Amino acid sequence: MKLITLNVWGGKVFKPLMDFLEKYEKETDIFCFQEVLFGSKKNFTPFYKARINIFDEIEKRLPGFVALTYPAPEDVTYFQSELLPDNTHPGQAIFVRKSLEVCDTGGFRGYPGKYPVGVEFGGKITGSCQWASIKGEGSGEITIMNLHGLWQKDTHKADTPARLSQSGILRNFLNSRKGKKILGGDFNLNPDGKSIKILEKNMINLIKKFGFTSTRSGYYTNRGKFADYILVSPDVAVNHFEVLQNEVSDHLPLLLEFN
Repeated sequence: MKLITLNVWGGKVFKPLMDFLEKYEKETDIFCFQEVLFGSKKNFTPFYKARINIFDEIEKRLPGFVALTYPAPEDVTYFQSELLPDNTHPGQAIFVRKSLEVCDTGGFRGYPGKYPVGVEFGGKITGSCQWASIKGEGSGEITIMNLHGLWQKDTHKADTPARLSQSGILRNFLNSRKGKKILGGDFNLNPDGKSIKILEKNMINLIKKFGFTSTRSGYYTNRGKFADYILVSPDVAVNHFEVLQNEVSDHLPLLLEFN
């Protein structure tokens, strides 16, 4: 099977993103997306130019897939620092090819109670993990986790009490799942911190294993070259892993081919 994870950045790089989906639709079995907007209008936000109906546009280009969605908390009304139009809500989505059986699905927050310190405006989109249990043809059950890790202002993806707590919550969920496990997405973590080391326990960090030096595209001009990762349990047979160099967001897509 093939999986792609990508933070779509609200569909700001719209045409290249649509071309990318049309190119990879035939050969990919699972797509995991972060920063999706679930609006109905076919236009862009005035300032950041996020596509208000990007979920609908993605769904239109993936007709052979079942869409599983996980919204951000109800009070999330911003994309970055721009107020979203009424009836436009952000969140995450997993698209699974219809030939695969979805056994179960759900999601959870990576923090207890109120938003952690430094999580404000569009940062409230973050801190959620969507998951789906999938059974492929001739394979056992696999848990796919689509993470959008906590963004906290002025922390530069370093360890914080909230991020360490989030990693503990994710670790407990991983421990509760039997069978093969794949954890991917925009972690908002540095590669050498304690937060990611908690997640790496009994998992293989493919970014580190294959020596990739960045997961950010040319659209990203801030500090740091890492945000996105895929971690797999040792029983996942990795046939191919790649950070694709498609400039379709301020993040680069990650592609995993596995058994």
